[in-house]
Order: sequence, then C-alpha cells, then structure tokens
Amino acid sequence: MNTYNILVWGLRLAGVGQLFVAGIYFWVRGILGWNADLEKLRPHNKAIAHTYSRYIQVFNTVFGLICLFQTRELLNGTVLAADLTLMMGFYWLMRLILQFIYYDVSEVTKQRRLYFYGAYAFDVLFVLQITPLLAAFAHDVGWLRL
Repeated sequence: MNTYNILVWGLRLAGVGQLFVAGIYFWVRGILGWNADLEKLRPHNKAIAHTYSRYIQVFNTVFGLICLFQTRELLNGTVLAADLTLMMGFYWLMRLILQFIYYDVSEVTKQRRLYFYGAYAFDVLFVLQITPLLAAFAHDVGWLRL
C-alpha cells in the first residue's frame, strides 16, 4: 500500500472517529451529569452552553462527513485542501491539549472501570484523528511526498 492510500484510509477512519464522537454525544452527557449541572446556571448562561455544545456537535459531524466522503479532495494539493486539513487537525489537537489542561476526569472514571478505559480510548481516538489530518496537510503543502 502506498502513502497516498494510507492517507486516504487514515482520513476515512478519522471521519468515522469524528462521527462516532458526535454520535455518542448524548450518552456522554448523561454519564457526566451535564444536564443536572447546567440547571444550576442562569438561563442565559445555560443557553450559551447549549448553543456551544451544539456547534461542537455539528462541527464534529461535518468534519467527519468531509473526511469520509471528500477524502480525495482533501489530498488534492490545493490551498483550500491544505487549509481545511490544517484547521481540522488543529481543532482536534486543541481539543486534546485542552482536555489535558482543564479536564479532571477522576470523578467520572471512579464510577466504573469502563469509564476509566473510555477516557484513554478517547485520547487514542483523538490522536488517530489528528495524525492523518496533519499528514494530509503536510502532503497538500508538499512536505510529504507520495
């Protein structure tokens, strides 16, 4: 298998991963008790939290669909392809970095052993999304030769 095909399948798998994250959104909200915590907020702040969470879910879905169905377009070497793969790669990289800086998952991971492993699985999933996106960017700008 050549490098181009590896990038194609890496992007497609990243797309599946992004759709998975978007798809289990409501389940994770339930595990985290997110709605109960939101009830403590003033109405305006609660609305803002809901709005931003929906934006994130929509971005995850759209990015996943782009990676899954526009894979070859993301590897065509255009400026737009480079910009889009860089943006999506940095989106997930920042998500991972901010998780390590701000998220304390110890309360949740103590509830069930599955949640402990799930937290690590998400870290791996994010890396598996970041890697092909940034590799596609490197390809699009000519840093990675096929």
